[in-house]
Amino acid sequence: MPDTSEELTIEQQVFARVMFVNKVLSANGQAFENLFIQVMTRRDSRFRPVKPQGSIGDQGNDGFIPEEGRYFQVYAPENPKESIGKAAEKARDDFGNLKAHWQSDTPITDYRFVFNDKYQGAYPTVEHALVNLKREHELQIAMPFLAKDLEAEFRELPTLHKIDIVGVIPRPEFIEDIDYAAMTSILQHLVDNQSPIPAQGLPQVPDFVRKIEFNDINEAATLLRIGNFQNAAVEEYFDRHGEFTRTDIRNRLATAYGNARQESDTEEISRTGDQVFFELLNQIVPNPAKQVQDAAIVLIAYFFEKCDVFEEPDE
Repeated sequence: MPDTSEELTIEQQVFARVMFVNKVLSANGQAFENLFIQVMTRRDSRFRPVKPQGSIGDQGNDGFIPEEGRYFQVYAPENPKESIGKAAEKARDDFGNLKAHWQSDTPITDYRFVFNDKYQGAYPTVEHALVNLKREHELQIAMPFLAKDLEAEFRELPTLHKIDIVGVIPRPEFIEDIDYAAMTSILQHLVDNQSPIPAQGLPQVPDFVRKIEFNDINEAATLLRIGNFQNAAVEEYFDRHGEFTRTDIRNRLATAYGNARQESDTEEISRTGDQVFFELLNQIVPNPAKQVQDAAIVLIAYFFEKCDVFEEPDE
């Protein structure tokens, strides 16, 4: 168990995130509301949870920060995809209940509809419902509060509070690589969400092509260009899972690229950019099925364009 007075190491942060995500994915209904309250009461001492009272319930308020006029209402269905219409309806109905009972005591300026989307993202009907509420009731803010947002609040907690929520976080020397949990998750997402190549072919991206040439990449150039076409699928994943996951995966690829370059530096003859590319691909997914390898190429291409792997052309 870590010293609760010290910051967690990167390995411990990744381990804690995996534990927290598992809690989010398995929590429905009251269990998710309890998790939300656990995080928010530790995150902001002003946050006041509201407990249902007999037949009147919580009057549309699962918790609020009175000083900011900010209110939260939680909805955590077992299967978000099967509850799209109900989620939008609940967002509207709960706000009506909230305004009827709380507006006169503490005016509502900020309404957060806490939706356990299980990292799938908010649905258009929910977004539209909240935009309409904001306009109709002249709110400063009306927006969904998703799993990634709760995770972001969790990440800001001190070590002791994180342990209170997810349990014991092992010391770094006892943590394995966690089976590249984040990497496995994004690769599966990319396997499931790639777009077909358009009939007119791939668009030209001059800076991308220039970087390919600068890094002496020939055989792998087409693979990188095809992978780069799937950037939207990568962005969609990071939008759902938050900045910590983006940084974690970026760091993993940068480390793997450094290892691939180091491997090439040990050769008597300098290796080409193609050889470094295929060494990097092998480090990410050794001996995979073709679909998984294609997903890994998409990921490499994304961070290739972002300048996190391979070298930038000289100005």
